[in-house]
This record gives sequence, structure tokens and C-alpha cells, in this order.
Amino acid sequence: MLAMAILAAAAQVAAAPPVIAAQDSRSEQQRLADASIFGVMIYAFDRAAWVSTDSLMEVVPRDQLAGTGGYVIEPIDKDTLRATYFKGDAASARAFFVADVRGGKVVRHEILPEPLPLTPVQMILARAREIARHEAAAKGYRPCTAAPFNTVVLPSVNGGPVTVYLLSPQVSNASYIMGGNYRVAIAPDGRIVASRAFNTSCLNITLPAATKDTKVAGLLVNHLLDPVPTEIHVFASYSVLQPVFVRTPDKRVWQVRGRDISVVSPR
Repeated sequence: MLAMAILAAAAQVAAAPPVIAAQDSRSEQQRLADASIFGVMIYAFDRAAWVSTDSLMEVVPRDQLAGTGGYVIEPIDKDTLRATYFKGDAASARAFFVADVRGGKVVRHEILPEPLPLTPVQMILARAREIARHEAAAKGYRPCTAAPFNTVVLPSVNGGPVTVYLLSPQVSNASYIMGGNYRVAIAPDGRIVASRAFNTSCLNITLPAATKDTKVAGLLVNHLLDPVPTEIHVFASYSVLQPVFVRTPDKRVWQVRGRDISVVSPR
């Protein structure tokens, strides 16, 4: 089901890329559609980074990982994301390892016989990650844990901005950190189009566990910065495998179940 959702989201992005602007004038319906699309893609790209990193650590000797600069992730067909790992900064990067991820699992990996320069598109993605990190430092963006941000870089569509998400890493299976999440949109020429925080504070939520006598309804959070749930709530729902109930400033309560977002308690 998730694979189908990812494909549907990618198709929607290609047909009508979501608009990211400093002044958000989107309708409520468009906000919800964008939250669904982007949330699915964040989860898919984050999962691809996770499993491909595990593959990298398994097959590349540790002494050959010195100087690793990062990775970029791109869709290569309707089913597959490719993670390309490189050494050096974006300007001088040389790819040395690639892994193809399908259905959340690595289906092929390769240590390149000779390091290769990044493609122009890959260089834009790698540079966008660097720019977003500098913007985060300049604006005082910080994760809610001592570990550095997890970064998710979504490629440009039809010449639009590259979208970089800076996410608080999760450090425990018993809780979920809702906070310390940011977005930076970067034009292909390196200009920052817009940036924002998704949270006003850090909230460490204990994940409820179902028992034979109880059923888990989901997580409940207050969200003060938007009139509707965002892609971060969609990403969280996929991450914890539970619905996330979101109370917005107008007192409505929304249920976010994967990519599906609906009002369960009106004003």
C-alpha cells in the first residue's frame, strides 16, 4: 500500500508541483493535498537513506569510508529510488557507492570500480543540502536531540525548487520526538526561496503499546503554526505506524492516518 501511495504522490508532484513561497496563500484543500504528497515522499526518501546506509556499512570496508561527504537520492523509475554516496563536498564530489531501493528494501548495490563525478542534477541536490545546513545554522535551527539533523532532499520538478527537510533524529523506539523539524526551499541556482519551522517546541511523546485488553488509538499533538496538519504529521504517522491526531488553532481535531487526512472533530 505504501509503494502505491508513493507512486501516486510522485505522479501528483510531476503533474502539479506544490508551491512553496514565503507568503503561503494556498487554499485549505491545496494545503492538505501538499501535506499528503510531501509527507509520503519524505518517508520514502528517508527510508531509502536508512536502508542504503545499512547496505553501505555492510559491504564497504570501514577504512574506505573516510572522507564520505554524503549521499543523494533520486527516483530512477516508477518503483525505485537510487541512493548515490560520494566523497568530498558538492563541488568536487566523486560517487563511490550506489544502492537501489524498492519497496523500502535494497534490491541492488554496487561499489563503483572507479569513483565518478556527480551528474549535474546530483550536484544540485548535494549543494542544496549544504545550503540548507548553512541556513539552519544562520537561523538557529536546532534538532530536539544531541544528534545532528536527518536531512531529506526532494529533487526539483519542472525547474522548481529543491526542497530540503531538516528533521530531528529519533533516538528511542519507545518514544517519538515531535519538534525540531524545518524546511528550506532552494532554487536550482542556489537561492533560498523560503524556509520555515514546523514546531514551536520539542515534545517527546511516549508511544502507547497495545495489549490484549486495549487498542491504541494513536498520538495526539497540538499544532499552532498552520490551520491544517502538515507533511510532518504525515511523515510521523508512517514512522510510528499509528494515526496522529492533530489539534489546530481553530480547535478542530484532524486524524492523519498515513497520507489520509480528515477532520474528526469540527470547531
